[in-house]
Amino acid sequence: MGEPRSEHRPAGLYARFTRLPTSKKVILVVFVIWLAQAVPKWTAAITADGELSARIMKVFVTPR
Repeated sequence: MGEPRSEHRPAGLYARFTRLPTSKKVILVVFVIWLAQAVPKWTAAITADGELSARIMKVFVTPR
């Protein structure tokens, strides 16, 4: 018979974060903060201009 299998599950996101070195934690936190600030700005910039948002929507929604 074979050896019993151990239930090895990948570590959770928080566990992986706590194992990171401090320098990588700082870089990751700064990137997440930047992303949280940038996404609403990009959304407002894209949707404020009618022509650009129409071109973007044309890529995803084709006219019939």
